[in-house]
Amino acid sequence: MSKRFLCWDTAGMAQNRGVQVVPHKPEKKDLALICDNEWEGVHNGYGSIVQVGDTVRLYYRADPTRHLTDTKTMSPGRATICVAESRDGGRTFRKPCIGKYEYNGSKCNNIVYDQQRHGKAIDNFSVFYDTNPDCPANEKFKALSERNYGPSNGGVKLIYFASADGYDFREIGPLPIRGTFDTYNVTFWDAETKQYFLYYRGFHGKADGEDHLRWALVKPDDIRDIRVATSPDFRTWTEHGRIAFEEGQADTPMYTNQITKYFRSTDTFIGFPVRYNDRAAEKRNFDFMPLADRHRRITELWGREGTAVTDCTIMTSHDGFTFDRRDEAFMTPGPESRTNWWYGNCYTVYGLLETQADEDGAPNEMSFYMGENYRIKNVNFRRYTLRLDGFFSWYAPYKGGEVLSKAVTVNGDTLKVNFATSAVGGMTVELCDESGTPLEGYASYVLFGDSVDRPVEFEQPLSALAGQTVRLKIRLSDAHLYSFVFE
Repeated sequence: MSKRFLCWDTAGMAQNRGVQVVPHKPEKKDLALICDNEWEGVHNGYGSIVQVGDTVRLYYRADPTRHLTDTKTMSPGRATICVAESRDGGRTFRKPCIGKYEYNGSKCNNIVYDQQRHGKAIDNFSVFYDTNPDCPANEKFKALSERNYGPSNGGVKLIYFASADGYDFREIGPLPIRGTFDTYNVTFWDAETKQYFLYYRGFHGKADGEDHLRWALVKPDDIRDIRVATSPDFRTWTEHGRIAFEEGQADTPMYTNQITKYFRSTDTFIGFPVRYNDRAAEKRNFDFMPLADRHRRITELWGREGTAVTDCTIMTSHDGFTFDRRDEAFMTPGPESRTNWWYGNCYTVYGLLETQADEDGAPNEMSFYMGENYRIKNVNFRRYTLRLDGFFSWYAPYKGGEVLSKAVTVNGDTLKVNFATSAVGGMTVELCDESGTPLEGYASYVLFGDSVDRPVEFEQPLSALAGQTVRLKIRLSDAHLYSFVFE
């Protein structure tokens, strides 16, 4: 893969005059999966997207249990892990008849793991497909799940499951890692560094920052955090502690992390953590929302369950250890209705997918998925889209702006840009040496339009600069630049 330069932050700018880094919001699409079976319900969630050949799989927890919703009494519940499949590139999903577990007298269901059958409660079960070329065939599908063995038997462990086909998971055993794991813990193989990354839950003290990795040590005001471990073989692990954030970024409680490697860049990690915020001090706002009666009832029964709200932000990293987390929300609960502004909104399904655009001839785009109606009625999964590389862009208004990029190596004979302009706007690209001096014959004409892979033409052949280090002087006028790549 050619190394793609993403215009997602200011780190790639050596000089800047009048250019901003701007975020972009996803577009809401149709429901991708409707969960209307008896084993599904208000606690569906914690999903993973897995590409298997031409089929896209969506693994998710299905749970009709209504505890924490209507009554102080806990329902017994029966959480299962299910799979749905898409043969249209991720637009819509159907539920296959797996035939493995019986539910109310029938095995015609999409259940791939059943807590009742195994006698062990299950809350989270993250699934990923292992692309490590040395991975054994019977472990190509991996899954992680939290399990509490009790204080006298080691406490909470992170259990590793494996499968050859993604339908029949067998338990391998606990990973040698310390944590609380009460969230969606995710892992993947990084071909760039040739190791597995694992991101998981721990706590630390709000005042002293001390790590609390056993439930016996966790205090009510502790901060939920994200931790990272790495492994060359998924057997031996190195714990690196909490992920770090850029200087000045607040110590924010995060419920999930959803960190993955961005599929169009070899050195970019991206995550979509859910932020937790208890608005008890401003709970009068709930009195004016469509679910005011339920908020009051749940607050009486469960306290924070009725006053906490969640949204989703975005964070990026070049090494997987230090992240730039944006303070502004990437996803919010949206306009007030009878299904949102609730604890459990904005949990994205793990993974990004490249999908075909709706418009004829339009370029491919990115899709991701999010559950809705959590704790209100059956949770369905909706698709959202963004342009490829479209989380952020370098942008200048009509009056114009200019950026001189950091030094990059010319490793191809064509420069392609992912950009968008207005009908009167435009963009030019000029190649310079490392000092910023323009190179003769390498100034483009004005580009306009909206393309994810427009070739940039120069008078001189780009191949003449192969292997050399250059800087790009980019001028923008009412234009966005999302990324560029030498191919």
